[in-house]
Amino acid sequence: MENQNQSSIQKFSQWLKESLVIKLLSIGFLVLILLIPNSLIQDQIRERQHRQEQVKDEVSLSWGGTQALQGPVLAVPYSSWTQMEDGKRSESRHVAYFLPQNLLVNGDLKHQIRKRSIFDVVLYQAGIVLSGEFQQPDFQALNVNPADVRWNEARLAVGIQGMTGIKEAVQVDWAGDQRRLEPGTGMTGLIATGVSTPISVTADGNSYKFSIPIKLNCSEYLSFEPVGKSTTVNLKSDWHSPSFEGAFLPDQREISATGFSAQWQVLDLNRPYPQQWSDTGVSFGYSNLSVRLIQPVDEYLKNTRSAKYAILIIGLTFLLYFFFEVLRRIFIHPFQYLLVGLALTVFYLLLLSLSEHLGFNVAYLISSIATIGLICGYSSTMLGIRRLVWQLLGMLMAIYGFIFVLLQLEDFALLAGSIGVFVALAAVMYSSRKVDWYNLGNRLNSPTEQTAQLPTT
Repeated sequence: MENQNQSSIQKFSQWLKESLVIKLLSIGFLVLILLIPNSLIQDQIRERQHRQEQVKDEVSLSWGGTQALQGPVLAVPYSSWTQMEDGKRSESRHVAYFLPQNLLVNGDLKHQIRKRSIFDVVLYQAGIVLSGEFQQPDFQALNVNPADVRWNEARLAVGIQGMTGIKEAVQVDWAGDQRRLEPGTGMTGLIATGVSTPISVTADGNSYKFSIPIKLNCSEYLSFEPVGKSTTVNLKSDWHSPSFEGAFLPDQREISATGFSAQWQVLDLNRPYPQQWSDTGVSFGYSNLSVRLIQPVDEYLKNTRSAKYAILIIGLTFLLYFFFEVLRRIFIHPFQYLLVGLALTVFYLLLLSLSEHLGFNVAYLISSIATIGLICGYSSTMLGIRRLVWQLLGMLMAIYGFIFVLLQLEDFALLAGSIGVFVALAAVMYSSRKVDWYNLGNRLNSPTEQTAQLPTT
């Protein structure tokens, strides 16, 4: 009776060992199980990326932060009068705003890299000169009596988003008159933060040339509001990776390994507000032109993209082992599949940790060599045939090499990936075209059955 029980158990174990359905189900189950640690690794990548952003924000806040320049804007108060029933007049205070006839912005950005912990932060110092000309304010176009204008209360303001980044006193040369701009704009409805100063404006019909040099500490992002009737912005930098953003792209630009230069030309017709208006109703920020200094190699973005291909690498590797079993009559235990799958998963953890110190490309090379070496060394005993180990080595190298090429591509990544998956499917179909799947169990049990050969790579 005991011998019968042992025989039944042995038969059942042999059935599990040779059953194609059980083998496929176990492989599929292992692939799903291995997605759990892969998901945890992706969470770790996001956590490290978030930490990098925190470090950037901390350093940028101390340095000066992103910057946005708005203006200059000339504000001139005036009075309006209302006749009362008792014959007296009631005065109301208003403010008229005027923008420059032409505005020229010349900027030079000098970058520097600050390191905190293992993270690099790109900072820059901007030397900017705002120059141009204001025409005589035309109050008749606003239906305002020139006699009601308070010329002696005129004020010039420049919006500066990051006040902590100002490195030198801001002076304005206003028609030959030198004045220091003070904190606060007096135009909170139009410009939230910035500097301003009382300015000399008269009703004699003169125009007013101005020049405002500004030295700012900035990080990552700089933008300008094209307030001139004709605005020209000339920007240059020694940083090699700009990203031009905002409502307007530069009309001319040159980018090289030593830096970039760009020029914008914007007319008043290109923006949604006029050259002069009264009181509120106008807001800035929707027509700005800007540049962002970016780090071209984002290690965490490449790690994230790499981790998304985990199921493809695990699936192809398991499929390769499955064909070794089918075509070479080699039995591989599910636990051995699991160990190989864990090695493939640990690859992404190695890649993440090494890329933070060595860069992504070097980290990928080291991690892939270590993983392929570990799997092939383990499989040399498991497979028992040297030629199969060399086939495994070649195919793993092809898989990891293909994924690396995909990671380098951006615009053509989907196209290359689709072609690669199609080629892999075609190879599987070609390799299995002569397999008699219905009689596979009989073939595996027959010691004299000749097995098919796995095509070499």
